[in-house]
Amino acid sequence: MSSFKCKDIGMKCKFEVKDENQDELMSVIALHAEKTHNMKAPFPADMMDKVKKAIRK
Repeated sequence: MSSFKCKDIGMKCKFEVKDENQDELMSVIALHAEKTHNMKAPFPADMMDKVKKAIRK
């Protein structure tokens, strides 16, 4: 099971997500980023690197 928390990349946000499927996890994170943080895809490479490094397995 993989998990992600916004606070792990320095955001003041309580969002957490867990999923066994890595692609599904990334989809949920992207949707959250768009709706909550007003970030539009495609996301900057540096932000994607931060997110990927913050995912715990």
